[in-house]
Amino acid sequence: MCALISLLSVLPFTTPQYAVEVERDVVYAHVQGYWSHAPVGERGTFRHQAPLLRATRPLDLDLDIYLPADDDPSARRPLLLMMHGGSFFVGNKEEMGQAGWCEYFAKLGYVAVSVNYRLGFRPTRQDVAAAEDRALEDVDAALRFLLAREDLRIDPDHLFAAGTSAGAMLALRLAFREGEHPRIRAVGNFWGSVHDLKVLEAGRAAILSFQSPDDPVMPYGRGYPFRTGQHRFQPPTQWFSEEMYGTQAVHEEALRLGLRAEHHACPEARHRLHIADDGTYTDRFFEIRDRMAAFFAEEFRDLPSAPDRR
Repeated sequence: MCALISLLSVLPFTTPQYAVEVERDVVYAHVQGYWSHAPVGERGTFRHQAPLLRATRPLDLDLDIYLPADDDPSARRPLLLMMHGGSFFVGNKEEMGQAGWCEYFAKLGYVAVSVNYRLGFRPTRQDVAAAEDRALEDVDAALRFLLAREDLRIDPDHLFAAGTSAGAMLALRLAFREGEHPRIRAVGNFWGSVHDLKVLEAGRAAILSFQSPDDPVMPYGRGYPFRTGQHRFQPPTQWFSEEMYGTQAVHEEALRLGLRAEHHACPEARHRLHIADDGTYTDRFFEIRDRMAAFFAEEFRDLPSAPDRR
């Protein structure tokens, strides 16, 4: 803890110093899809959403932008793009975990953005894979939309992505894509995974990971989703999903490739580590928040000094 406090005292963008302004429900794309937000953990959600799978419909995709108020109007700002989880079926940009992290990073001086993306899939391997691809297309469109807004003063050399579960999968895929894309410097991979470790060869992003080895939803090493816990019934997810590689496997491969990486194995036998059953923040929420700030701040060491950023 003392080492973390010392680190935070010398690195930029690690000390809250701004009030926060929020632009809510900013539309960034018009697409065809099933839906773009749905409640998590509520009874009847699947029964309510399932009829919408009959056909796609026009959707307005939106995001919330958290901004540091009264910062230096000549300074460029780093960007944090935050994606919620929910198995590409449920979730929304206003979930308290993502919203809380975005508000904190805006206080540090970031433009922090929580994104809605297309959700929903039919129970086939092809459509499950397509749902992830659609979501990646959406968050890429959100990133480009934000970079095109000159009034946000985003520094294109300091882009960051983070997410939980399915959102972490998107953050990793956004950072490790082949071809010409805006470069993501570091990723917050919170109980996420990849389908193929070879994707990590396509980029140089640093990776910060948190997950429980006893996660009941996502594999910690290699495995199928929803088949990792000690439940009496395990759904046949191998019928519509390829094997996946969780945070431990991603971390080991990142180190092998020479990427900057940090991994935290958490003893809680939970999937969502940051939100308690009663809907409050856990201590892990604040630990992840502070480690993410310190980990991302390492990417600013090439700057002469934080106040002089232009």
